[in-house]
Amino acid sequence: MNVLQLLKERIEDELHKKNKPRTVVFWYDEQGERTVESLKEELADQPIQVRALTRNNFFSLKIEIETEKKDESFLLYAKFAKPEKEKNYLLDMELYGTEFKADTTALLAEKFQVNDAMLREMMQKYPEFFKSAERKEKLKKVLKSQASEREFEYAMLAVLTGAQVADMDKIAQNLLMAGLQEDSNELFKSIVKRFSKEQLFVLLGQYFGVHIEAYTLQHLMEHILYAHFQRHAQFEDATLQKKYETTRANASALFVDDWLQTKDREVLEQYMQEIEGTFSIVELLNDRPIEHYADISTFPVIDVLLIEKLTTELLHQTANLEEWKEILQNRLNMHWANRNERIRGLLTVLVHTVDLTMHKTLLKQYDTRIPLYVQYASDLYLIDQAYRRFIVGYMQLENREVLDELAEKLTNWYENKYLSKVAEETNFTLEQEELGKLPKQATFYKENIEPIMHKESTRVFVIISDALRFEAGAELRERLDARANGSATISPLVANMPTYTQLGMASLLPHKTLTIAPNGTVLADSEPTNGLTNRIKILQKSEPDAIAFRFDEIMSWSRATAEEQLKGKRLVYVYHDVIDAAGDSVKSERETYAAVDRAMDDLEKLVDLLSRWQVKRIFITADHGFLYQNSKVENAGKVASVEGEKFDGNRRFVVGKNLVIGAGAIAVPETFTTLQDAEKAIAKGINRFVGGGGLQFVHGGATPQEAITPLIDYRRTSQATPVEISVAMPSRVIKSFRVEVPLYQEQSISTEFMAHTVRFAFYLDGERISNEVDYTFNMLGQNHERTAKLVFDLTEQYYKAGQKCTLKMATVEGNKVTPYSEAEFTIHMYNALY
Repeated sequence: MNVLQLLKERIEDELHKKNKPRTVVFWYDEQGERTVESLKEELADQPIQVRALTRNNFFSLKIEIETEKKDESFLLYAKFAKPEKEKNYLLDMELYGTEFKADTTALLAEKFQVNDAMLREMMQKYPEFFKSAERKEKLKKVLKSQASEREFEYAMLAVLTGAQVADMDKIAQNLLMAGLQEDSNELFKSIVKRFSKEQLFVLLGQYFGVHIEAYTLQHLMEHILYAHFQRHAQFEDATLQKKYETTRANASALFVDDWLQTKDREVLEQYMQEIEGTFSIVELLNDRPIEHYADISTFPVIDVLLIEKLTTELLHQTANLEEWKEILQNRLNMHWANRNERIRGLLTVLVHTVDLTMHKTLLKQYDTRIPLYVQYASDLYLIDQAYRRFIVGYMQLENREVLDELAEKLTNWYENKYLSKVAEETNFTLEQEELGKLPKQATFYKENIEPIMHKESTRVFVIISDALRFEAGAELRERLDARANGSATISPLVANMPTYTQLGMASLLPHKTLTIAPNGTVLADSEPTNGLTNRIKILQKSEPDAIAFRFDEIMSWSRATAEEQLKGKRLVYVYHDVIDAAGDSVKSERETYAAVDRAMDDLEKLVDLLSRWQVKRIFITADHGFLYQNSKVENAGKVASVEGEKFDGNRRFVVGKNLVIGAGAIAVPETFTTLQDAEKAIAKGINRFVGGGGLQFVHGGATPQEAITPLIDYRRTSQATPVEISVAMPSRVIKSFRVEVPLYQEQSISTEFMAHTVRFAFYLDGERISNEVDYTFNMLGQNHERTAKLVFDLTEQYYKAGQKCTLKMATVEGNKVTPYSEAEFTIHMYNALY
């Protein structure tokens, strides 16, 4: 070690880094290894005067330094030990100067900025550690200034475990990551050699609240995971509680939470899966009520247990559906649902299962005094929506045999109870010619588009998605309405019958009359409506500045191409075909429900694109809906086809002349259609005509699934503001380690105020002392209906009575987290006083 270099660094530090006008450096060298002359020579390049300090020249030096040369810096070199305070006549000068120590340990203490005596004790206790210059250099980087003995040992362990900071949670994480078996854990072996196995376990035990004289890394990991498990358990197991007793359960649980947020979480996940067997979690929980463990996120087998229990209860019709819905939604936000696709898939499917089971009551509440279509558009559509979501999720599961029996029962109810009831009521609706007071598809243009064209200068887009039925439109509306810069509403349209593409597309164009040619072409005011070119002609007769495009074409445009193509255009029709394209093919009709999901994704992307182009009015509708049965349609569901001169038809309808309609079909009442100069017949209920083509996906008939189409009115608005959040506690005092905080959502969700996801945690002196809680505030309703209570667990440590801590709130948007607000709390844990 170059003492002179260190001395020069000290002078440099005093004069430049500390920005002093001058300094006085005292060097007490008992060995007397230097001379004043040699020091003057070696420090000739430094702005400092060198003087000998003897036992007899205190006063002369004081006069020279403080009177004669009070602007210059001095090095006072003494060949004796530093005098005691009462005999040090230059003590006042030392207070504004500095002392330089030249022995190796003292220099090291200076370098580390720690107490000299404490460093000497550390070097005696752990000599192997200090034999490496590299370790000492790393120690300097992680060691706190004026560190205590414990902080010094933490810093040594940080060096030995490769932790970037001298915090026990980082040290423990690195150590445990290296393996739970001491004989193969290289970090542990290094600590044993260069530190102390006994002291390591003392420090770990203090931090995690382990009070067992002899324990292992394996037991420590079990201890930590049990604390995490027990945090949300609503019961105690006496055997485990005794074996893993702790005074710092919250600190241990928080350690697990933090580790799971790192890129090294896979190691901890492996330990979790191994230790759930050690704890015999299945046997521990199997006979307990679900509320005892529904909030525990530690072990993946807990999700499996809950899935099995719910499946059994659903099969036996004993499930508390409201309770299970809340449990499932909470589980979907927990760790294993986000890390294990199988668990997430099963939980998601069960959410839809619970929804469908809850919606079964809608069929029991069916009111024969209210028209079928009105009731369908009001709430019955929820059954079709939940069943579709269930089947899509179920078919995507890798291990769907777990839910096979449930899927069979639900499908049996859906097809044999629900669809049978719908079929019966559809037949009644046709016989009574009872549409109900719902708007009709044939008047769409006249009632929705024409007024805008006449009264406004707004550019309007009309998106027609082939076979987008009402229940899918309702889901799409929810997605669109959740956007920050848009508002979406939905209303039902009764499709023109028969409910097939040619007629539905023609009905959505401007027209006075619709007819059909013998070749099946539907005519609007004698003009053919098939094909994009013909539809553009019809549109431009009503609105000269109209145009139409296919979805794929418009999605491929650049901004410049869009400006060129849309220049001067006020009305734009966009045709999208995903659902009908899949369903109409025998080879792909089983993909119908999956195609609905793709269609909604497509339509969202198109709305995104149009919003970027500043389009303010967008209508989304369909030519018709569809009827789909996941099971094979048996012969009992097939009826003889209608005979006669057929212009068009499929499994569900016939249009033509001189039709002979058998018992399995019915003529379309005039009030249900505007197609003139032709006879129209459809299969009764949910029957299919005998003939070619697919059987599972059909349309053309009068069931509400086929006949009720969505009309979504999407308006681009100014950016909605996230709702504001405040702490609803008049007295913000913390009296225990578990803190319940009520939070108030200032505004109700509306077109002006959007949902707000916030991350909460308590902090003390910049350090987090509680678990983090993420919560999405998306409540509707009056003031008293917009409060949420969140629970926080503070780490077990001594808190001074009256000490202040802060509840920090941050807005979470995807991967972006930004500070939002803070609230100060006062800690008064009275049990800490005795």
